Amino acid sequence: MPRQPNLTVTGTTPITTPPPDRGRLMTAEQVAADLLHGTVSESWVRRNVEAGRVRLGHSTVRWFENDVRVWLESQREGAA
Repeated sequence: MPRQPNLTVTGTTPITTPPPDRGRLMTAEQVAADLLHGTVSESWVRRNVEAGRVRLGHSTVRWFENDVRVWLESQREGAA
């Protein structure tokens, strides 16, 4: 079997700080139940909550918990 040549990666910058904590990834069902206390449906979450939305595949969508919490708080402040 031929030996693989030694490869080096150039032009990269090492990561010195961790990414921000955006909380767990949640399904529409979890967002509706856990963060909105069952007051809305999964389909409402999919249609109306853009904050923290991540498309992981063709039809797989999740929401970052902390991003949704910040969005909810901004909605409450705007309504007051």
